[in-house]
Amino acid sequence: MGKSLRKIKREREKTTSPFHPEIMAAWNRGFEAGAKQQNELDTQLMLEWLGKLEEIPGIGPKMAWRIREHYLEFMRERREWNER
Repeated sequence: MGKSLRKIKREREKTTSPFHPEIMAAWNRGFEAGAKQQNELDTQLMLEWLGKLEEIPGIGPKMAWRIREHYLEFMRERREWNER
């Protein structure tokens, strides 16, 4: 979950809702499903982009490998940070 989503979730927890609890539970499920779907789409698009790096003029196999390695390291650190 990204920084913005965590912020929205924290703000949402602070406020009380005038809506019926069942309606809010359904809204929360929809919000979580939408966030999950957006995350999957973002990941898929990023992987497609990483797969086509060599097609960009000036980026050869070595540089493409470094970019991919950097991205994967960033994602690993981010996942570890989110698991805390």
